[in-house]
Amino acid sequence: MKKTLWQQVMPHLISIGIFLIVALFFAKPALESGVIMKQGDITNWQGMVHQSNLYKEKHGRFPLWTPAMYAGMPAYQIAMDGPWTPLNFVDRALQLGLPKPINIFFLACISFYFLSMCLRIRPWVAVIGGLAFAYSTTFPIFISAGHDTQMLALAYAPAALGGIILLFDKKYISGFIVTALFTSIQVAQGHQQVSYYMFLVMGIMVLFFLIQAFRSGAIAQQLKAVGFTALAAILGILINSLALMTVYDYSKESKRGGQLVMDKKQSPNDVMNGDKTKGLSKEYAFGWSYGWQESLTLMFPGVQGYGSHYEERDGDQFMYPKLTENSHVAKLLTEKLNVPEDQAGNIALQLSGNLYWGDQPFTAGPIYLGAIVCMLFLFAMVYLDGKHKWWILTSAILGVLLALGKHFPAFNYFMFDYFPFYNKFRVPTMALEITGLVVPVALVLALEKLVSSATVDLKKLQLAAYVVGAVFVMAATVYFTSDYSVENKKRTAAMTQVMSGGANANIQAEMEKVNREYPAEIDNHVYENFLYQTKGDAATAKSLLTALRQDRQSAFGSTIVRSLIFVLLAAGIIYLFAIKKINALVMLAGVGLLTVIDLLGMDSNYLNNYNFASKDNYEASEFPLTTADQAILQDKDPNFRVLNMGSGQNPFIGDSHTSYYHKSIGGYHPARLGIYDDLIEYQFSGSPNLNVINMLNTKYIIQQAQQGGAIAAPNPNALGNVWFVKNVKFVNGPVEEMKGLNSFNPAEEAIVENRFKSNIDGWQPADSSSAATIKQTDFDFENIKYESNSSAPHLAVFSEIFYKDWHAYIDGKEAPIAKADYVLRALLIPAGKHTIEFKFEAKVYNTGYSISTITGWLLTLLILGYLVWLVKPMLKK
Repeated sequence: MKKTLWQQVMPHLISIGIFLIVALFFAKPALESGVIMKQGDITNWQGMVHQSNLYKEKHGRFPLWTPAMYAGMPAYQIAMDGPWTPLNFVDRALQLGLPKPINIFFLACISFYFLSMCLRIRPWVAVIGGLAFAYSTTFPIFISAGHDTQMLALAYAPAALGGIILLFDKKYISGFIVTALFTSIQVAQGHQQVSYYMFLVMGIMVLFFLIQAFRSGAIAQQLKAVGFTALAAILGILINSLALMTVYDYSKESKRGGQLVMDKKQSPNDVMNGDKTKGLSKEYAFGWSYGWQESLTLMFPGVQGYGSHYEERDGDQFMYPKLTENSHVAKLLTEKLNVPEDQAGNIALQLSGNLYWGDQPFTAGPIYLGAIVCMLFLFAMVYLDGKHKWWILTSAILGVLLALGKHFPAFNYFMFDYFPFYNKFRVPTMALEITGLVVPVALVLALEKLVSSATVDLKKLQLAAYVVGAVFVMAATVYFTSDYSVENKKRTAAMTQVMSGGANANIQAEMEKVNREYPAEIDNHVYENFLYQTKGDAATAKSLLTALRQDRQSAFGSTIVRSLIFVLLAAGIIYLFAIKKINALVMLAGVGLLTVIDLLGMDSNYLNNYNFASKDNYEASEFPLTTADQAILQDKDPNFRVLNMGSGQNPFIGDSHTSYYHKSIGGYHPARLGIYDDLIEYQFSGSPNLNVINMLNTKYIIQQAQQGGAIAAPNPNALGNVWFVKNVKFVNGPVEEMKGLNSFNPAEEAIVENRFKSNIDGWQPADSSSAATIKQTDFDFENIKYESNSSAPHLAVFSEIFYKDWHAYIDGKEAPIAKADYVLRALLIPAGKHTIEFKFEAKVYNTGYSISTITGWLLTLLILGYLVWLVKPMLKK
């Protein structure tokens, strides 16, 4: 009997309702009035974008250049205006106007549900898959950190894969529309690395579908699908031309385009392009690499101590994991060292973050896909046939291998050096999002086959049980054989010897020598802290470290037991279905409920009530207007810079507060200009070079006052906006130019690479008797004006950052700009009175804007045409 429209729609409405209810339940604090999520990266972004927001309020658009950080940089990856098309509405509509993070969890579920429908999965199975995808710890951990664009891009990836499934299912029109639409929306979220991973999965899918078609003799039809896939992907990319073209254009000049290497012997693993790395340096790019053993967290989250997550709300604190009074550390302190219980508890609590002993520098938490989800994935690899199994398995393994980063150099260094654009990305751990994307696909396919079969293949079920059992045996083997340490033992021995010598005049020098020769690992920091507190008692310090390692082992053991319980319960329910003791609906409900309990139980450790705060109080606490800020803001000079040395953090890599109110020479941005990143590395590390600070027109330095708070100290040596120089030192290449900054007087001398020599031919020294003058007369983010008067042609150095899209005009005629002092602009100013103007003219922006507008409306018209084509026969009936 044919189902009515309501009967067809009802299961989908119920599924959507389940997704909404789970998201509302999990992130219910977001529904409270006047609250906001505390997200570190979003807070940093607010600091970056504030000056651009003020500019937009005045000019009606975002600027393409911001002076707020790093003395000035392109604003493409901070905020920029794009064209409006109806496709923008689709993005907002799918999120139902829900508050963050409810919208992201709901969207991820809906997107995966759509992929499941394309795979012809029944709704109740698809619901399990959607929840499994959206509630792996990937989402709550990265959302709490403020990686919204990353998680939105990941959330849309399944829907884009659904389009590929339709195309290879010979539904060419709908497949093309879906692929183009969701590719465009996914890429539009602005996280190129996640988009890159999505395209890798797409490529693997297409490859395996073609192999299958070749074997079956249906290659011609599948080549048609390949053509539509390529066209749809290209259209989806072209719609994002504005974002992608500006990012690509800027990437050539950002640190992702190459980093200066002063001594090539210190970078033996890097592929070089002259004196710079080709792309990011491997040391930087592979900093956050998952470990081989750490990869077990996909099924056993506490394998290497979970990580460390801390939040605070209304005076209450939340920490996970947390060492309690029952921990080995606390018991040792109270029972063996006679430390009072409350004091022992505090010491144990402070050591909670050191439970992590993995291969990353630090982490908030593990990537956990779920014990039941992993079990069902292993079951799928045994139970499924080859149509989807091999592209899923290949993608899942690829994600794990890429995430290993520097711990699997033979593979990952090759990818980094030779795979297109791969050397622009960092944090290999992120590649586990590939695994997290495809594992739930295997889950739904396996469950669908299981419930669709008249009889269950018990032999395959038994084989799957053996495979799952083997994984537990492997985990148990690691549990019993690990030493639970992350230690540089040579450093431990050296530091013990230094501390055992007692107080002497050379102890500081000896410790500095140890620091140089033996880098510290996690356990070294813990041991040395104990060593100081016990005044050199190595035996006590080592016993405390041993207790900490016992707590690590306990965490590992408990996570194996936890996963085992969930796996046994789910396996038991599936077995009852296999022997026909329960029906499919009961089985799916049981497995689905257990999966949700498993995942939400772990997720709640990383996103909970403590991640939210009063909006007014939070914003006031993050960007307080200090007395130092107030003092600086009273200065009516429109263009000077500030260095904040009073925040307690490195002002050059993690300070967005100063950029909120001022034009800072520090800042926060993961893709700052390459030349400025080099400046930070070689001139601002350790003790900053004062001459370089002065040439950047740093008029105020915020310092910590002795009585507390911060003060704004005027810098009388700031060189101002522009000056004429007496001398020019020509050098060969960036290494010599950077070395030249170590000892020079920027007020009198400019250091210029030989490649810019022709730009300043004919200059004459401007000594004190020349009476030449040059001054700034007007300042705007994208337009700066100056006036000069001199009796001879002089070289002017401007305290503005050199970038290719800045163009100089002298009396309306364009003049070539030279790069001076590694990061600044220099201009040959003819004799006489002149008006000089700098304009930021980014042709790539205009080109990208036009392409995005045209292709966005093209896809809109294609979608409207397709909808008319679908509806027209229905209207005739």
